[in-house]
Amino acid sequence: MGTRALEVIEWVYRIEASICIFTEVGELRNTNKLPYFNIFYQKGMNHSGGVYITVGKHLGALHIEICIPNTVVIDLKWVSEPVRIIVIYWPNSQNRNLDDILSFTMQGTILSGNFNATVKERNSLSTDKRGTFMKENNLNYIDYHRHHIHQNARYAI
Repeated sequence: MGTRALEVIEWVYRIEASICIFTEVGELRNTNKLPYFNIFYQKGMNHSGGVYITVGKHLGALHIEICIPNTVVIDLKWVSEPVRIIVIYWPNSQNRNLDDILSFTMQGTILSGNFNATVKERNSLSTDKRGTFMKENNLNYIDYHRHHIHQNARYAI
C-alpha cells in the first residue's frame, strides 16, 4: 500500500471487495488499515517482504497460525462450504519447501500470491522450480497484464 494507500482503499470500496490480498508489503503494513476488515499478516524475509490478507468482517475468518515467512493461511467462517485461503510471496532470494504449504491445503483451498514463477508455455525462456510446482499442482495463472485496474498496478480481478 504505502504511498498508494488512499487509492487502494478507494478501489476496495468502489468494487465492494470482500477479500483483498497484498504481497511485498514490507513494514508499511502497520501504517494503513481498512475499516470493516480483519487483517492477517505474516512478516517476510527481506525489506519488502511480508504478506497480508484482508477479509470483510461480514465473512469472518479464522487465522491458522504458521511460522512460514511470507505466508498467511486463513479459513473463512461464514460461508456455505469450507474455504481456506493461502497467500504467499515468494521472492527470488527465498528458498522454500513447498511441501510445507501443501500440508495446509484441503478441499476448497485457494492458493494465491506472487510466486515470481517462469513457465515456458507462458512465454518465458524456461520453466523454473516455481513454475514446475505450479504445473505439477494444476495451479492456474492470472495474467495481471490483462486483468488490471490501473496502469502499472498488479491487482488481479
